Amino acid sequence: MPALPRSPVPGTGPSMRKRRDDNPKSILTHDTIELASGLVDQRRYRQAFRLLLKAGRKGESAAFLNLGHAYDVGEGIRKSKRKALYWYARALEAGDTAAAHNIATVYRDRGDVVRAIRWLLRAVALGESGSNLELGQLLLSRLGQPDEALACFRAVGSQESAANIEAAKTWAAVAEGLIASRGRPQDNEMPPATDG
Repeated sequence: MPALPRSPVPGTGPSMRKRRDDNPKSILTHDTIELASGLVDQRRYRQAFRLLLKAGRKGESAAFLNLGHAYDVGEGIRKSKRKALYWYARALEAGDTAAAHNIATVYRDRGDVVRAIRWLLRAVALGESGSNLELGQLLLSRLGQPDEALACFRAVGSQESAANIEAAKTWAAVAEGLIASRGRPQDNEMPPATDG
């Protein structure tokens, strides 16, 4: 199912996944996820949501992240951040590390930067290197920490989408510019007096 990015950079919003395990029990789950994905492609969100909810209630973990996403963005159901967090937490418990990033986006959207950063750090620790982009953006724009942000932008992995890699390079250049400008007097400032 295509993710609907909610952040200025494509791919940094909540994500959805199509996942298939080798477990024979997961074949039904895979078919359900594929069918739901097809319905989303046809813009039949309500039907897709019903399929996912049925699978999620049966404990089919591949549906958990997608249910969280549906509640998060209001795709096929009324938005509910509380229910989104519930399904994202279930996805994380089931081993889907992208859920940690998605939990962070919920807190970011609520304006809870501290919790968002904690969850992004957790996502990075779980191997979600793309979460470094969102983390760096928060550190730079909300907390004014260009050194830490630069480290995050540089840590975006080569396996990420081309858009995320390019965005990380652009943001890194912004952070580098801010770091470099710290040592120079601003146009409206007088340079320090020298003896002589």
